[in-house]
Amino acid sequence: MRRAGGARTIEVWEATATRASRARGWRLGAVLLAACLAAAQASPARAWITLAEGEKGKLEVETRLMFWGVSAGPDDVPSGTPAQQENVQDFFLRRARIALRAQPSPKLELYTQFGQDNIGSKISVDETGFRIKDMYLNYKIVDGFQVTVGQFKVPFLRQNLESSHNQLLVDRAVLPGLRPAREGTRDTGAMMWGNLGGFQYRTAVFDGSDQEDSNSHSSFRGSARTSYNWFTHEPGAGLTGATLGQKRVLQIGAQTDAQNQRVDGKDDAGFTAELRDYRAYAADVFYDEPFNGTWALTVEGAWLDRRDNYENPALATRSIRGYYAQAGFLLPGHVGHGRLQIAGRYEDLNMERGSAETSVTNRGGAISFLGKGHDRKIQLDHTRRREEPTDLDNDEVRLSVIAVF
Repeated sequence: MRRAGGARTIEVWEATATRASRARGWRLGAVLLAACLAAAQASPARAWITLAEGEKGKLEVETRLMFWGVSAGPDDVPSGTPAQQENVQDFFLRRARIALRAQPSPKLELYTQFGQDNIGSKISVDETGFRIKDMYLNYKIVDGFQVTVGQFKVPFLRQNLESSHNQLLVDRAVLPGLRPAREGTRDTGAMMWGNLGGFQYRTAVFDGSDQEDSNSHSSFRGSARTSYNWFTHEPGAGLTGATLGQKRVLQIGAQTDAQNQRVDGKDDAGFTAELRDYRAYAADVFYDEPFNGTWALTVEGAWLDRRDNYENPALATRSIRGYYAQAGFLLPGHVGHGRLQIAGRYEDLNMERGSAETSVTNRGGAISFLGKGHDRKIQLDHTRRREEPTDLDNDEVRLSVIAVF
């Protein structure tokens, strides 16, 4: 099962690359790393910047940038793109976002996020380019009953509700991306949600986003998530992948996502245009524990069961089951003006279609320098990927730099 989306990388630089190209690549990486280290120590990280405030309310802005330097295996490319003949080595702007938040009143909020998700400067897919990522209006009647309308994140899996700029590892696991659509984590629709103490519920109806272009039979898509927080409550729409020793959090969540008569552009070749009734169920857990104000432990994991029941009776049902678990340690002490964090992830996925079976195992580790928390972060990570019955050349090494201001 080839991983869809994201720039993917291998463990070592391709042995056939010339010394000159290696030198140029690493010189560029060194310059990028030095510049970001300087930026991380230059000024304190800021949250939202206020553009206007008065009788008509408040307008704020935030800019988020993520740069990647990668060395990618030839098999670790988005599905549906031309096969690569050699390893991919690249530097590029992985994500660029401009977020605007307007609050005309304490009960009303308009949130807009523009940006791009560059899969890789050598490979272009549908999501490449600058576009509206989020645009929604949230009306807070009371904390226990709120209504959101527009384009926003589907309430399915905590890791999908975490910003790509504040996760434990800078890229999500494969499992949260097992959605039957190219629209990513977002869709267009309406959601009712709210908080009752530590309990939060979200129930939403979407239009299925990408279906109009390829399917004349699609129905509405429904998603729902419930969660409970012990210790610190998390009442917001967005979540964090690590509080970096600031809060004690324990959240357990359960969710479902479903749509009838939909197609899946991310399905295997020959099945993308087949209508199916899609169902997915998942459970997740998140635990963040600071210790004596000097170090912190973060643990996160999820389990998923997805089924595609095709309308064509000759086609066997496709089922995908899997889980991932990851943990991070914020180390005590400081390195210059920042902190160090180490993290690891294990993931196991299994896909069955009749008698055919594919399994994927991912093992990864990372070390991060946190100049100003998540707002100034440099991470070096490596992932070892194994697939059966086909063994692909898709290991990864990646240098990521994040700046939020």
